[in-house]
Amino acid sequence: METRNLIDRLSAEMPHPALRPARLAVWLIGMAGLCGALFLCLAGPRPDLGAALLRPLILSKTLLPALACLIALPLAARLARPGDRRRSLLPLAAPLLITVILWLVTFVTLPPDDRFADVSVAAVAECFGLILTLSALPLATGIAVFRQGASTRPTLCGALIGLASAAGAATGYSLFCQQDNPLFYLTWYTGVIFIVAACGALLGHRFLSW
Repeated sequence: METRNLIDRLSAEMPHPALRPARLAVWLIGMAGLCGALFLCLAGPRPDLGAALLRPLILSKTLLPALACLIALPLAARLARPGDRRRSLLPLAAPLLITVILWLVTFVTLPPDDRFADVSVAAVAECFGLILTLSALPLATGIAVFRQGASTRPTLCGALIGLASAAGAATGYSLFCQQDNPLFYLTWYTGVIFIVAACGALLGHRFLSW
């Protein structure tokens, strides 16, 4: 039997409702949302959140990771089913392109002394540490749930789970974070999201292979 025919047959024989892409995506959203909600209940949102979200550059701190999460989730969920051929990663280029453009525009328009004025060891450690912590449960749960599937690209599937988990965590964390310099949050949010995506790729290769 040819590989393509085997994959198509496996897809046809997988009716279990837990493997539906929508259910998998909702599960990951629920885990990320739960972690974010618990964090905000403990730490609280920034005191000026309402006014801050009216400023486009601060609003983008929340919208960009939210967009990346919402794009990565269905891509990961589709990869859990071997017969689904809709696997283009092109939609992920949108938040990445916006991030690069906004970073470059901010770098050019800000005075040199203001470009990285907010960067400190404590600020970066808080950003990295909290987003990594908030990503851990959604990533671990996502890998466990997606093991019920039969992805033919487990490393990529794991990377997308990690990306979605970290982007969702960054979305929740952004409501607490008061580092409003785009050069800060675009650099460090993106960095930690890629780190978690790399961890997801390793976990996917290890636990989602079949």
